[in-house]
Amino acid sequence: MDSLFDLSGRNALVTGSSRGLGAATALQLAALGCDVVVTYRSEQAAGQAVARQVEAFGQRAMLVQLDMGEAESVDAMMDRVDAEWGGLDIVVANAAATAFRPLYKSERRHLERTYAISVFGFHQLVTRALPKMIERGGGRIVAVSGADTGTWIPGHGLLAGAKAAMESMVKYFGCELGSKNVTCVGISPGWIDGDSIQQMLGPLHEFAMDLERETHPMRMAATPAQVAEAVVMLCTDAAALINGNTIVADGAGVFAFCGRYSKVASQLAMAKIETLAGVTAPAIPE
Repeated sequence: MDSLFDLSGRNALVTGSSRGLGAATALQLAALGCDVVVTYRSEQAAGQAVARQVEAFGQRAMLVQLDMGEAESVDAMMDRVDAEWGGLDIVVANAAATAFRPLYKSERRHLERTYAISVFGFHQLVTRALPKMIERGGGRIVAVSGADTGTWIPGHGLLAGAKAAMESMVKYFGCELGSKNVTCVGISPGWIDGDSIQQMLGPLHEFAMDLERETHPMRMAATPAQVAEAVVMLCTDAAALINGNTIVADGAGVFAFCGRYSKVASQLAMAKIETLAGVTAPAIPE
């Protein structure tokens, strides 16, 4: 049974691994025995820090500057990986970027950049890694999607469309590659209390994090390290039958969203009624 979770001796690539979920995933893969290709687009120092932490686990680290939206950049990285390491056993497609704006205000250039990374780049990454992966006996591909494919998040229309296309590709890759002992799965996290959401929310971050902890079904605001545990699980042989599917790893947070925030709104409304009318409002159901 332990062998199903053993990743010793495998070569792994995590795109966008200089910070956040990507960095946490790279480190957990290293802890389980993987050599890891760490990629960054512009934050070289952060990428170097992650690479050093990978090496601290006794594993090899290859640090590569990568722009998933540029075909030449993906090819250059894969040429180096194939030449120096002989290919990959695990690919985690985590990198993403978009313009956060209403879909009706988006321009063609915004679509081109977003889809270049999450659709064209993802396809190129898989097809480039595949030949060596098959030579090495098979492998695992994990695509990081997001809650915006299943629910409305303001400003996420572009990214949601690209990630929905990625989820569809996961299904097709799963069907086409399963017989080659290469599985492809997707993972859709919910709230991740990392750098991205901190930058997005700015001064509202601490308030939003407290609200998430108070209302989430598991009373938590998931960290990159916690979500990375689910990502790494999908990289193991134990997850083989999830092939072709995208799983939700949010602790039921997105499903519960309407109810938990409706409850908060109701509590605020009841408190206002009590203040204005001087009456005791009815209790809100759990």
